Amino acid sequence: MTKIFKTKTFTNLGLQGYEITVEADANNALPSIEIIWLPDAAVRESKERLRATFRHVHITLPKHKIILNLSPSDTKKVGTSLDLAMAIAILILINEGKVHHQDQIENFIFFWELGLDGNIKRVNGLLPSVINAIKHGYKHFFIPAENMHELEYVHDINVYPLDNFQQVVEYFLENKEIPIITEAKNIHNLIINREYETDFEHIKGQLLAKRALSIAAAGLHNLLMVGWPGCGKTLLSKALHSILPPLTFEEILEVSQIYSVVGKLTKQQPLITQRPFRQIHHTASKISIVGWWSQLTPGEVSLAHKWILFFDELTEFPRETLEVLRQPIEDKTIVISRVAGTIQYPASFMFVASMNPCKCGYYKDPVKPCICSLFDIKKYQNKISWPLLDRIDMILEIPRENVDKILDTIPQESSEEIRQKVLSARKVQQRRFANSTVIPAWGVGTGISLHHSQIFSNSQITSKDIDKLIPLDTQTKDFLKDAARKLSLSPRVIHRTIKLARTIADMEWIENVGIIHLAEALQYRNKTMFVDKE
Repeated sequence: MTKIFKTKTFTNLGLQGYEITVEADANNALPSIEIIWLPDAAVRESKERLRATFRHVHITLPKHKIILNLSPSDTKKVGTSLDLAMAIAILILINEGKVHHQDQIENFIFFWELGLDGNIKRVNGLLPSVINAIKHGYKHFFIPAENMHELEYVHDINVYPLDNFQQVVEYFLENKEIPIITEAKNIHNLIINREYETDFEHIKGQLLAKRALSIAAAGLHNLLMVGWPGCGKTLLSKALHSILPPLTFEEILEVSQIYSVVGKLTKQQPLITQRPFRQIHHTASKISIVGWWSQLTPGEVSLAHKWILFFDELTEFPRETLEVLRQPIEDKTIVISRVAGTIQYPASFMFVASMNPCKCGYYKDPVKPCICSLFDIKKYQNKISWPLLDRIDMILEIPRENVDKILDTIPQESSEEIRQKVLSARKVQQRRFANSTVIPAWGVGTGISLHHSQIFSNSQITSKDIDKLIPLDTQTKDFLKDAARKLSLSPRVIHRTIKLARTIADMEWIENVGIIHLAEALQYRNKTMFVDKE
């Protein structure tokens, strides 16, 4: 055993994949297995899994010291998905000259965790690992059979799904065939017309709110609804999901990678094909919302990537929990930094929230009197800071609907009808941002279109592009200047108002933003229910 044998795998830090080369060597020191170059505790413990696995396939390890070097040396190796790559390296090392397919091993990528009995266990984060490997030119993947559903729709790759290490031994030492999946399934089979529990046709009245929600969905604008208990805030928020445009193929893969990291892809749901709607309870910790620091795994802001993160009863959340939302709302990403490393996850979500105006819920209610003192109302509302409110495009007062309208039998506009208006406005935006494209790393080699719009909604227009993409004539600018002075609007709110007006114009397929669009956009920043913010 004079040669050094190498195998390859990939590991993830967040969604970023790193190629790991396992180098196996042996010497005449005391028999042991040593794993070097920044392995974490789970990787170091794999030496016991390796010994047990070889024992169960009746292979005796030589009485040598086996050294497994995991390169590159500056990347910390985490998790248990490196088990197979290390096992194969040892297998080749101790069977030098007897291994079949040895000339192809440098083209193989191995993923899986080994059990003590030699069975192969599923791993988290397989989809982003494979997509990153595809980017580096690899096409042959040995994976756990339990993870096969994650790769069934990825094109132009060869997948070797296996159940136990014995199959690997037979393939490399006995040249027995193992099943190879070369044909990808049609992703259209996963995309079905979904029935939603809440449809806008079942919500009587609330015409202004419905109009505002359709605009928010069309432009990905953040939304806060304020109103008295039972006025329909939560119902409207849940109906919002039914008018969202469908995910594109690129977005399906992008969102699915995040869910793969946390192990939420299953045989029943191999990819995420519907836009996420994440409803957060007020008992949720800020760690669960932004991401788990110790394990560097994504939180709710990333699981809501590509649309709705819903906070019901916003003022019931601790203020420190709400403040962690400011950075991801603004930057559309979340950065998690700890001793274990620093990673960045996408967090391009539509923030939707609802709240009562006070603790009893009836501040300024024309029907039921409020029992809260002014001090209590201020204390209750001050859980929401000015900086957070500035990041919300639309602040809607949801009125108490008239009983006659609630019991009226006149047909209401359905979610499908509203959705068509949203899709129409989205087409306008797609045409506007057609020249602003990037090629994301996760799209390379998947057999799916690589071009993905860097700016795909009006709310994502940056301050440096706003004058170019949303030009205003002199009269319209003067109107906005007067409104900004009278309403004491911050620069951030002014920009958000312009982008909201752009979406309103898109709903009507009007080329230029005018005063009427700005006036409607300003109408959607109603803060009369806030004591200190009127």
